[in-house]
Order: sequence, then structure tokens, then C-alpha cells
Amino acid sequence: LMIVVLGRPRVYRPEPDGELAPGGLAVELALAAARSGAHVELVGAVGDDPEGDRIVIELGRAGVGHAALMRDPATRTPHVGQPRDARPLPRLEAADVELGLRYQAECRVLVIGAELDPAALVAAQEAADFHGAAVVMVASTGSVEPEALGAEVTLLERPAIEDAESVEDAVIVAANDAAFGAFVAEYAIRLDRGESPATAFSAALEASAWEPSLD
Repeated sequence: LMIVVLGRPRVYRPEPDGELAPGGLAVELALAAARSGAHVELVGAVGDDPEGDRIVIELGRAGVGHAALMRDPATRTPHVGQPRDARPLPRLEAADVELGLRYQAECRVLVIGAELDPAALVAAQEAADFHGAAVVMVASTGSVEPEALGAEVTLLERPAIEDAESVEDAVIVAANDAAFGAFVAEYAIRLDRGESPATAFSAALEASAWEPSLD
């Protein structure tokens, strides 16, 4: 199995006085896929800071590849539940996406777990086409027009999550990311095994704790 996840990792504190842990949807689904035995690579960007160091260490311990995880000293790794500072978030522009995905010798399923600008999205889709990979895109409800993605892309929507303003809020956000990430990971793994999108979707829902909205 070879799944590539594209996204922006972040950190949070599971306990008020505990150590930082990697989080965010891209990280959670990469970890879930790795726990299921898939070969997973995380492509994206973090700051060149202690938070970024923590993410790299924990991904390595979990068996998630991160050779194409860019370290950018001009930006900061997002710390959920903490006040923002003046540094910008890690960039994930078209050139960064193209370079990161070029590192991948193989990609059978590409999961886009970050909001991308149109040029970066095109770069990701072109890389997937080159590898002959299935594409799964996760986006906030209504933020992406399905017609702009093409028929071969699976769009999975979920409600937008509010910014966490406290450690307690960050833990709730992390739990939601973990539940949805496990569902997306199961779906990606089943696509990689050759199941149809419809079959893979039904099986992933049954296997996960995620409950889709009836709206």
C-alpha cells in the first residue's frame, strides 16, 4: 500500500501540562493509515521550530514517512489552543506541492487534507495523474465546487471547525480530527486495494466512529 497525504501538520497539548503532540487532519489520517499497515508519506510544511521538531519525531516513531515535509524558518508551526504570533503559517503553494510530490517514487492514493489555492490544487492533481493515483480531497462544506475537481476525484466534506482558543477546545478539535481522519484513512486504504469508491465508502463508514450528517 502507498498513500500520500498532503497537508499542514500542527500541534496541541492533550493535557494542560503535558507534552506537545502532533495533530491536524492530515496527521491524524496519516497515523491511522500507518496503524492499519499502510505505507504512508506525509507531504507538507511546518515551521523550523520546536513544534515542527516534535511533529517530525512523532511521525518517525509512528512509521509515517516525512522526507518531503518542508521546514520553513520564516513561518510557524500552528499550535492549536494557543494565541497566534506574528509569523505566517507554513506555506503550501504550487511550487511547494510540486516539489514535495516529486519526491514520491510511488503514489497510489493521494489524500489532499489541506485547503489549497487553485494553482496548488492543479499541481497536486497533475502529480496524481503522473502516478496514476486516485485522489481524495477533504474540504469544509461548501468551500470547493465539485465540478472544478473532475469526475475522478472523491470530495469528502465536513463542517468547518472553529479555531480552538484553549487547551480544552484543542482536545475537542483533535478528537474530531482523529475520528474523521480514521474514516478517510480507511477509505483511502480500500481504494488502494482496488475497491470501488462506493464499496470503499460504505465499508469505511462501517469500520469507523465517524457519523455523517443527515443534512
